[in-house]
Amino acid sequence: MKRVFIKVICFAVSLFMVIGAFVCGPIKTVSAMETSPKKKILMVIAPKDFEDCEVVEPTAILKANGAEVTIASTTMDPAIGINRFRVTPDIKISDANADDYDAIVLPGGTGVISHIWDNEELRTLLQQFNSQNKIVAAMCAAPPALAKAGILKDKTVTMFPWDDGIKELTTRGATYVNEETVTDGNIVTGKNPAASKSFGLAICNALNIRKFSKNILIVVAPKDFEDVEYYTPKTLLEINGANVTVASTNSTAIGLNGSTCNTDILISDAKAKDYDGIVIVGGTGVINSLWNDTDLRNLLKDADKENKMIAAICAAPPILARAGLLKNKKATMFPWSNGIKELTNHDATYVDQEVVVSGNIVTGRNPDASVAFGLKLCEELKILGH
Repeated sequence: MKRVFIKVICFAVSLFMVIGAFVCGPIKTVSAMETSPKKKILMVIAPKDFEDCEVVEPTAILKANGAEVTIASTTMDPAIGINRFRVTPDIKISDANADDYDAIVLPGGTGVISHIWDNEELRTLLQQFNSQNKIVAAMCAAPPALAKAGILKDKTVTMFPWDDGIKELTTRGATYVNEETVTDGNIVTGKNPAASKSFGLAICNALNIRKFSKNILIVVAPKDFEDVEYYTPKTLLEINGANVTVASTNSTAIGLNGSTCNTDILISDAKAKDYDGIVIVGGTGVINSLWNDTDLRNLLKDADKENKMIAAICAAPPILARAGLLKNKKATMFPWSNGIKELTNHDATYVDQEVVVSGNIVTGRNPDASVAFGLKLCEELKILGH
């Protein structure tokens, strides 16, 4: 099976692991922890070649919404992902008890084919979860494990679009659909690594624990946006309870390092009233495509009138300057003389710092500032976990 998610994405989402989103306890968000019942999730991963992002992002989303996640595998040895991410299991599959959990989740990756599909202990566990009508979720290459357990008959599901895997589903009575995420009764399935976010959110929906405190619009250039400046702040916002919508001038956008993201809305269709904050990602592509975008400029002006948080990083702050939002404000950006001139010519004061907050405006310097920038956004929105 081909690998459909590039290493830069896994690197970006792995950054928040460093700050404790994955290895620490559940992140407390303003709304999720206070109103949602605590749910216990058993996540089963292959001991080798699990899909890194399919473990990291759903785990972070579940924790952000108040769930406790226990990692299980065939052994207690550190499990190693396709992109070399390491996870030490909390429990062996053979020691897990369905009565102790509200849901079981199977991320994919090529390793599940040889280690998970035909694991008899897991098969019994899946049957027990299903018989209790608990949430059973699997994505990418993992749904055939559910089919082999006999729990997908007459169910509509998705998985990685791979003929041999799909055959495992359909020969056991399931209906395959080529969709990002599918929920049918207590069964939740996801298509591929790009569906990691929607898969995690679908599990939260099925468990009735999904809570969002803020709605954020992230704007990217249609080509050559800075990958890490997109994925890192986006993930930090999401794991702290924000609902993120992605906008551009096209339905898809391609990063400098080759990642592709599907956008949710065109900039021209976005309304400032629908969001609590607007974040513009940098990268060389913003210079030609977004610096003079009239729709974006008007959107920013409307958001500024309502004193909403407006943020930009790297090569994006000149967009705010040209919209007239940086007059008498301090701001930072990539230390590039032509870009800095755009700021100062519009009456901004340039500061060579990692992140600068000036009123409702947050600016970041460069890709290395992505984590600090994302954390500052969460802090300004008053959603940063504690």
